[in-house]
Amino acid sequence: MEKFKMNKIFLLLLILGSILVIVTACSGAEDTNADTDNSKETNESESEGTNEEASGELSGEIEFMTISLSPTFDEYLNGVKAAFEAEHPGVTVELRDVPFDQVEQIVLTSASSGNMPDVMNLNTEFVKKIGANGALVNMDEAAADVKDTFYEGLWETGGVNGTVYALPWYTTTSGLIYNPELLEKAGFDAPPATYEEAWEMSATILEKTGAYGEVIAPDMQLLFPKNGIDILNEDYTAAAFNTPEAAELWASFKEYYDQGLYPLDIMLNQVSLAELYAQEKVAWWGTGPQLFRQVNDIAPEVYEKSLAGPPLEGEAGKQHANPMNIAVAESSESKEAAIEFAKFVTNADNQLEFGKLASVLPPVEEAVNDPFFEEGAESEDATIRGRYYAAQSLAAAVNMTPATEHVSAVNEIIHTAFQRVILEDVDPADALADAEAEVNSLLQ
Repeated sequence: MEKFKMNKIFLLLLILGSILVIVTACSGAEDTNADTDNSKETNESESEGTNEEASGELSGEIEFMTISLSPTFDEYLNGVKAAFEAEHPGVTVELRDVPFDQVEQIVLTSASSGNMPDVMNLNTEFVKKIGANGALVNMDEAAADVKDTFYEGLWETGGVNGTVYALPWYTTTSGLIYNPELLEKAGFDAPPATYEEAWEMSATILEKTGAYGEVIAPDMQLLFPKNGIDILNEDYTAAAFNTPEAAELWASFKEYYDQGLYPLDIMLNQVSLAELYAQEKVAWWGTGPQLFRQVNDIAPEVYEKSLAGPPLEGEAGKQHANPMNIAVAESSESKEAAIEFAKFVTNADNQLEFGKLASVLPPVEEAVNDPFFEEGAESEDATIRGRYYAAQSLAAAVNMTPATEHVSAVNEIIHTAFQRVILEDVDPADALADAEAEVNSLLQ
């Protein structure tokens, strides 16, 4: 699950005014006896509420919305539901799975009627968009007691404007699948460890084998933070990428392109890297190990001879991880139960079990330390060994998605500016300055 994309143009128009606050007032009684009875009932109700808080008992009905996990993971989800209900007999959990391409419409429609699912599985971009509008519970406050169980760099995934609105659920980060035969033909006995080394090797690989080495992928905006260049400033109010370091980086990419070291159609997402690797047209592919088996589906003989290594590192020494998230609706009528359920779903035991089933990574350190992830260290299978390397990289992983509800637009501005450098020979410094102005205008 390398990346979930939800960039529908009408999102922000629909989300405004999404949460309706309903204030119910009790009408006055008609006679003295009624007043007495109502007062008695109110006192009893308040007493029961106080007792419930004191005993720590939760109650209510909560709806848990997941994205395209049914029927494959029905057994797991029903097990989580049953275990939570056993711990909290007063709570009933209703499971609801929705197709990936219907999530935005379903959430936005329910938001506008004040009836959002209590607990929601949302991707990072969507969390940022609706969290900024007050639709989600502040997890910095509601889940402060579990914050330290998550990797520090991933806790901020659901953050926007300085507040975290979701708990990290299952995630992915990268490993490297590579073709040792191509490397050997080019005179190398190991894959590159850094992006700098990768580009140095690429010229030789292309000359000796006709295959590409390093390429510029569709998520090229991540090369800024991977090389220590912030996309936005600390309070997310302005662009921060217009720096001499960024201009130098783009100038080098332009030079590599002019040398024929990578094709533009990969960056433009017009060709599949899985297919190019399977066709032995690229020597390595940096992606989530859960995707390595795509190569086996296309060309088993290429997969069979492939090996796995750690993900490439940039100047910052950080890796990008993009978790799916668990958020709670601010409008939930069973908010306390919903918050506890969100924490239950994302605890170490449940994250580990789901990671094993779904070939994804848990953003919880205790779960990653399980022997399941250690056992791949010596495996000859690229996927299993890649999973080991990817799990190890979580300690240095952060979510590099800009912490703004305008994330999709910011990324598009950066992509367009880079394309001007490559296709129109625009000076990198000028392209960055223009992009900076666009982003700043967007964030005002």
